[in-house]
Amino acid sequence: MSENVIQLDKSKCKACYSCIRACPVKAIHVGENSVFPYIEEHKCIVCGTCIGTCAYDAITYSDSKKGVKELLNAKEKVVAICAPSIAGEFDDITDYRKFVKMIRLLGFTYVMEMAFGVDIIAEKYRRLTHDEFNGKYYITSCCPSIVKLIEKFYPQLIPNLVPYVSPIAACAIVARKIYGENLKVVQITPCVAAKKEMDRNTGLAKVNEVLTFRELRELFSEYKISETFTEYSDFDEPLGYKGSMYPISQGFLEAAGLDLRLLKEDTITAEGKSSVHAVKQFWDHYNAIKHNFNIFFCEGCIMGPGTSEGGEKFKRYAFVKDYITRRLSNFDIQKWQNYMDAHSHYKELEAVFVNKKLEVVPPDDFEVKIALNRITKRNNNKEVNCGACGFDTCLGLAQAIAQHIAITEMCVTNAQIGNREASHSSKRTYEELEMVKSELSVTKSTLEEVRELLFDKNEALTIFIRGLSAGIVFCDENLKITESNLGFIEILGEDVKDIHEVIPYLIGADLKTLLPPSLTAQFQFILNHDETQINKDVEIDDKLINVSIFQLVQKKLVGAVLRNLHSKEERPEEIIHRVTEVIEENLRQVQQMGFILGEGAAKTEKMLNSIIKSYK
Repeated sequence: MSENVIQLDKSKCKACYSCIRACPVKAIHVGENSVFPYIEEHKCIVCGTCIGTCAYDAITYSDSKKGVKELLNAKEKVVAICAPSIAGEFDDITDYRKFVKMIRLLGFTYVMEMAFGVDIIAEKYRRLTHDEFNGKYYITSCCPSIVKLIEKFYPQLIPNLVPYVSPIAACAIVARKIYGENLKVVQITPCVAAKKEMDRNTGLAKVNEVLTFRELRELFSEYKISETFTEYSDFDEPLGYKGSMYPISQGFLEAAGLDLRLLKEDTITAEGKSSVHAVKQFWDHYNAIKHNFNIFFCEGCIMGPGTSEGGEKFKRYAFVKDYITRRLSNFDIQKWQNYMDAHSHYKELEAVFVNKKLEVVPPDDFEVKIALNRITKRNNNKEVNCGACGFDTCLGLAQAIAQHIAITEMCVTNAQIGNREASHSSKRTYEELEMVKSELSVTKSTLEEVRELLFDKNEALTIFIRGLSAGIVFCDENLKITESNLGFIEILGEDVKDIHEVIPYLIGADLKTLLPPSLTAQFQFILNHDETQINKDVEIDDKLINVSIFQLVQKKLVGAVLRNLHSKEERPEEIIHRVTEVIEENLRQVQQMGFILGEGAAKTEKMLNSIIKSYK
């Protein structure tokens, strides 16, 4: 299979990076300038861990149903070879013989169980590691993901791989020996890596297509095949014996007939999350461990990524065990032994593994230090080594970041601290906003009260101004009238009275059109300077008018009081006012003269006293 088995659909991906954290060999990366992860095919061991990890169904494996249909429609003989873990997956089918018949109804010529291939490889394993043991320890080569792991990441262990093909390849060889070399083989399995293992096997060991249990269920549904309308049918010969225990990892050793007692066994079984570490420790501590390793990447084949979602391990374990018990209750051991004697010595059963070591350029030390600082600075530069990022240590993540295959955001501890800081910051901001909101509410209420008070005062001021007999006018910075009274209008004459009829009190009128330019210039001067008041007499409409201009708000508001000096009401008061000014001015001059004279007499007296004192 040339195409990538594991595929990532970016349109469904939410960039949660759970797949990156879960990948045991870090074959899924995200670049520093990227959002979505990508799968490096040359590093992938097709274990399928990422498929079960992705909650958004963005990661899937290639579909083989179309290829299988083409084989079945080609009018060639096709054999389906089923993994013994069918009982754990198809617990809804009451009898395995009906399950076999359902597969035949899809169009398969033969239906075999892979257990016989397991029996062949298990016997060879016993001879290699026990009967003919020569001091060399081995790792089983049954699991295609483990084989890929060793070829790519621990090629120095290739000589320690059991030098035989996988059980499915062994079964394919036997099937073609019995039913013809042109036989097409379809593997039915819980294993996704088996889809890639097709590239490894050739000749009699070749597997043409691989159907996962999920895909088989989909075919049953498509062709409306169910147990209800199905008769019994048993597997085609040769039947497997204890190889049926293969789905349970320890079952391979029992099929080999080895002593499994703790003090007698010489093979350690590792499965699931410990499988990768088992390979590493086999290499690191070979001389100390001194055991063979039986390693399966999944937690037994009953939990492979090609099984239905939500399966429970120990429930499947129980169904498989019950299936084995029933199938072997009347088993013909002699016939099985005859098949074993006839088919367990083929040259094709020997395997060759290839060194596919990946050359990785080590990261720059300086860039590693920078990356390490980024992921630990929120935790006082402490390396937590929690492993939640998918790397064993903080340093491992930092090295990946320096190699541009990971990003800082993958550090869960760093992200959690950042989230807490953001949460506290948001909480503080929210509380501050609530306080500001409360203060604004009080301020708004106060402003409303002030506005109402100002409105009332403005109304009172308007009434007061308009009740005065003297002419009053207020103007803004553009010399537009903001307030005036009838006294002002009266001074300006009849034409302005007509305007007053249209525009009451001339509000908004331009003062420059109503007063002489020399006078409006005085208004403009008071607006723009610090002068507090200008008082002068001018003629307006043949009237002698006294104008007092004063600043109310600097550069904003100016006012003026205008008095008609020809008015009977204003004349006596103005005469008294001006006589008073003359008297006050004369008094100030007399005071200044007296002061000057007094100061001169004092100086003369001081000089005479000085002369008398000097003479004495």
